[in-house]
Amino acid sequence: MTRRSWRIDVATADIGPFWLFEAGSSVIRMRTATVDEVEQYLLSELPPVARNAMTAGTGRLRAARLLARLGNPQDTLRVVHIAGTAGKGSVAAFVSAILHAHGFRVGTFLSPHVHSVLERFQLDGRPADAAAVTPAVRAVREYERDVSGEPTGQVTMFEAATAVAFQLFRQQNVDYAVVETGIGGLHDATNTVTRRDKLAVLTAVGLDHTAVLGETVPEIAAQKAGIMAQGGMAVAVRGAAADAVFAGEAARRRCSLNLVSEQDALAELPAGVVPGLGGPHQRVNAGLAVRAVQHLARRDGWALDPGHVADGLRRVRLPGRFERRCWSGRPVVLDGAHNPVKLAALVAALRSEWPGRKPVWVLTAKPDKDIAEALRVIAPCASAVVATQFDTVGVNSARGPVVTASEIAAAARQCGIESVHVKPRMRAAVRCAVGLSAPDTPVVVTGSFFAVADAGELMS
Repeated sequence: MTRRSWRIDVATADIGPFWLFEAGSSVIRMRTATVDEVEQYLLSELPPVARNAMTAGTGRLRAARLLARLGNPQDTLRVVHIAGTAGKGSVAAFVSAILHAHGFRVGTFLSPHVHSVLERFQLDGRPADAAAVTPAVRAVREYERDVSGEPTGQVTMFEAATAVAFQLFRQQNVDYAVVETGIGGLHDATNTVTRRDKLAVLTAVGLDHTAVLGETVPEIAAQKAGIMAQGGMAVAVRGAAADAVFAGEAARRRCSLNLVSEQDALAELPAGVVPGLGGPHQRVNAGLAVRAVQHLARRDGWALDPGHVADGLRRVRLPGRFERRCWSGRPVVLDGAHNPVKLAALVAALRSEWPGRKPVWVLTAKPDKDIAEALRVIAPCASAVVATQFDTVGVNSARGPVVTASEIAAAARQCGIESVHVKPRMRAAVRCAVGLSAPDTPVVVTGSFFAVADAGELMS
């Protein structure tokens, strides 16, 4: 079979195979084995999306067939499966950290990656070493070629990455696998676990990916609720438009549902604990994670220790989620928020960390996002907007079309933002923003994880 090359820009090209993580206030670089083989397969040989991506269930079907050839590793694992419009990556990280703090071996599958593809495959809270991931990649690659030749079509990068994660976690003999969905839930490639003891966790639901998931919150909630296991257990954060959908789907699947209000979630946090991810919304995410782990402890017969819970929550870091950097003497926040729900949470976090200050925003967007609504959310918290777009050198359809910097600037002016600047290249945009900002006011780079990756590369 002829293999097509699908070239994708790698944000860490200049720094090589390093993992960046925070220890206290310092950033440490950890050398790992080469990631060339992992990147070559996942980022170059496979398409980022299927040609028939809008056909419901096709990706899940391809992933299921691929996993079947591997002996269904996903069904050998105790899985926590997480879906939602906002917060699912954070909740996954919190759940994983709490479990690891209790002495368990934990595998975590996250998406998207920001600085390195290995961020998708976590073992005990850190990206797995390439030496551990490579055997799983080779196993998947062998069978993927057969599946890609079937009528369902070419296996995509995300479907293959899902199979790599499950294979890796089986090979590493993890105690728990914490898995974040990609888009939606019902038809997602990760929704291939058939064990009845799979725990589903549902985070906040809002409007995003409407062309694929539906144009209303109840329609999107139904897609998210599709991860509930028949006869299983689900924990979900309350939301006025989603509660009835979650309850109805749980009843249909005879799945026990625990709906958690924001106040209930906050009450789960150990006294005085400050989660490692900043912002009021992250306290809710942390509390939801605690409630989920409580269920695991009761089900599996072990005791939840408040000290271990607090320790786990404090240690969590995630690239591209309120990620703090410093550039040219200015504080910089890199955050992949790309819909109104996530942007509102980001604004709340900024106001909490820098009360009374209005940041300078470096903003990008994809055409499927509501840029006008996004700007209405950030306008009250913006001293200036620097409109930019993804860097284009070496980039193809993986990033796809973008809203131009000029279009973002026009929308910003329509929202009443007076200081608006157009800088199509990320380096110039960040430099402009730093020049506009005061020493005690952050520059915020947001709108897409691609923007975060571009900015992060500049600051490496």
